[in-house]
Amino acid sequence: MKEDFKFWRLKEKNGVVYLAFEGWKGVNVFYSTRIGGVSSPPYDTLNLHYGRGDDISNVKFNRKRFFNAVSIDERNIVYTKQTHSDIVNIVNDSSDKLKGDGMITDRKSIVLGVFTADCIAVFFHSPINKIISIVHSGRAGAEKGIAKKGVDKMCEAFDIKAESIEALLGPSLGPCCYEVGKEFLKRFKREYLIERKNSIYLDMWKMVREQLEESGVKKILVPEICSCSLDNLFFSYRKSGEKTGENLGIIGMIDDRKQAGSDFIGSTGEGESGQEGEQSEE
Repeated sequence: MKEDFKFWRLKEKNGVVYLAFEGWKGVNVFYSTRIGGVSSPPYDTLNLHYGRGDDISNVKFNRKRFFNAVSIDERNIVYTKQTHSDIVNIVNDSSDKLKGDGMITDRKSIVLGVFTADCIAVFFHSPINKIISIVHSGRAGAEKGIAKKGVDKMCEAFDIKAESIEALLGPSLGPCCYEVGKEFLKRFKREYLIERKNSIYLDMWKMVREQLEESGVKKILVPEICSCSLDNLFFSYRKSGEKTGENLGIIGMIDDRKQAGSDFIGSTGEGESGQEGEQSEE
């Protein structure tokens, strides 16, 4: 299975279906789907998060299948305890235990990962400076401007320019399905809200794109893949409610000394440092 999914490419290996972005040389970017695991409904089938009520043994098996499919050693992955904050951390070691919703690193031994099920995983890469980042931007995080703060922190911590950074959005809840109440008219700019058939819809893609533009990022890829519309492919809180699984977005630089199929080197830790994924904002 190698199908174009706009900027992403839909792939399959040993029954595991996932998205791969191949536009950044020297960087692997993957996003899991819900296809190829062993979990039973409502976590069917490739739920990768331990904290949703799914059987732990199923999640462990799902993770093994997914990471084998994308040729990544999970022991090198750094997760963060996601809280819908605007906290972005610099990661120097794969054993770091973090709390927040964004991570940045310049280490080739580290892979960064965030969990989502409608919220946006924003991937960043500065090819000139060889720095990567990932941000979990839900509605609350977007209101706090986490995408822009992530860019600002990259620039400040590594003394780089925003123009050197490229951004990519993962599958998430689109304006076609993100219906909100009238109280949102007071909370958000009108340009982010769409009124249709006596209902109001929030355009998170436009909101995050504008934040990135304001931060100085020039190259922004917004594939407009709605996780709710494609709930056969992705987990969605809006479509399924609180009791559902979660997708995982990961990004890591390829070590020049390694070949495809074993791209990442690093720690021998357990790879689950402080991890807690998506929390519903519904």
